[in-house]
Amino acid sequence: MKCPKCQFENSEDAKFCNECGNKLEIACPSCSKINPLNSKFCNECGHKITVISPDQPSKELSFDEKLAKIQRYLPKDLTQKILAQRDRIEGERKQVTVMFCDMEGFTSLTEKLGSEETYSLMDEVYEILIHKVHDYEGTVNELTGDGIMALFGAPIALEDAPQRAIRSALAIHREINKFSKQLKSEKRIPSIKMRIGIHTGPVVVGTLGNDLRVEFKAVGDTVNLASRMEGLAEPGTTYVTEETFKLTEGLFRFESLGEKLVKGKEEPVKVYQVIAPSTRRTRFEVSAERGLTPFVGRDRELELLLDGFERVKAGKGQAFSIVSEAGVGKSRLLYEFRKAVANEDVTFLEGRCLSYGRSVAYHPVIDVLKSNFDIHEGERDQEIRGKVKKGLELIGVDEPSTLPYLLELLSVKDSGIDQISMSPEAKKDRIIEACRKIVLKGSEIRPLIIAFEDLHWLDKSSEDVLKSHLESIPGSRVLL
Repeated sequence: MKCPKCQFENSEDAKFCNECGNKLEIACPSCSKINPLNSKFCNECGHKITVISPDQPSKELSFDEKLAKIQRYLPKDLTQKILAQRDRIEGERKQVTVMFCDMEGFTSLTEKLGSEETYSLMDEVYEILIHKVHDYEGTVNELTGDGIMALFGAPIALEDAPQRAIRSALAIHREINKFSKQLKSEKRIPSIKMRIGIHTGPVVVGTLGNDLRVEFKAVGDTVNLASRMEGLAEPGTTYVTEETFKLTEGLFRFESLGEKLVKGKEEPVKVYQVIAPSTRRTRFEVSAERGLTPFVGRDRELELLLDGFERVKAGKGQAFSIVSEAGVGKSRLLYEFRKAVANEDVTFLEGRCLSYGRSVAYHPVIDVLKSNFDIHEGERDQEIRGKVKKGLELIGVDEPSTLPYLLELLSVKDSGIDQISMSPEAKKDRIIEACRKIVLKGSEIRPLIIAFEDLHWLDKSSEDVLKSHLESIPGSRVLL
């Protein structure tokens, strides 16, 4: 019998896979109930169970086909980054974050749909997985029978690789959930869910081939532990090791699952389940919550910002750039400035540019909008629409020229923008104008401070919005 996890062909009497140790079971094609290997009828619904013959032609992709599929979705800029680092990474010892992602119920899906339709469906699943890895500058190193192995931190060096891997995993779960609902309504097939495991550890990079696939000289436990986490994970969840947890603690909400025995390790391994992103998105925000050291040596810079705020209150718009080397204290200065004006009648909004957000248009602008309209993660479209409409009414901005464009930025379905005939250039101009209007009208009610952090990662669309703000703020009560 072929193992559904690793595709190894086992003997007919095998109960566990001789290659990966996976328990060999049969899923009912009718109700998806897992049954013992020798079952002829389902224990749950009585449906006849048929085992796919080993002689049946396999649709398993060849190695070259898998590589071609990975490369097909590889963005050009990501390819260039990888090749630029090629000489530096070969033979180097690196800390990487490895992610294994595996689809639950692949065997039952094959039995229900047939191999042809199943592999066609898997093409769409692979596309989702690969895109969501690339969104966070990870690379897909292997396609497994029903999932992927992805790397964060090699071949592209990333300082926040563990965080990106977890964000990628959460994005995968969201997209697969949407895809599953669509399939369920169209084809009435069982829900598709992914099991994801993540571990961070050292490897020695061997070679980076022309196909951009990384070969390792020494792996140790790094890849194996990530695979074990995926094997432990429940469908629809992400499990991480203690090493990954420590590097991302505070940035996500976790549930400790205690110590688990895993194959190949003498001592139990601490395992954590990723629940959701936290409201804190940076290491500084986590540190601030725990307590900061005394603020020294930046009094002059803080005074400049406070003087600028006084001019803003008098209707003289101001713009400041805080520039320095990494780690010198830009975020801390902004934090102290916000504390200093906390008792003022002022609106303080922040947008963060992310290193992996350049491919997402208007990312920091959307941050600012969510903060302005008090929109939180997970809110329904109806709630978001209501908050935006109420906010526009409060500041006295007309809906027709702003509401559809703001809802479009906030990814609200039926924003109304599709009913407006215009070119892409006109659409962009109207989005910028809508953002400009709410900034200026809002500042008439109370002074407005908008901070964009990590501006060196600003995407082009957000840059155009920022330029519009800079041109508009003279004579307004806005500090950028």
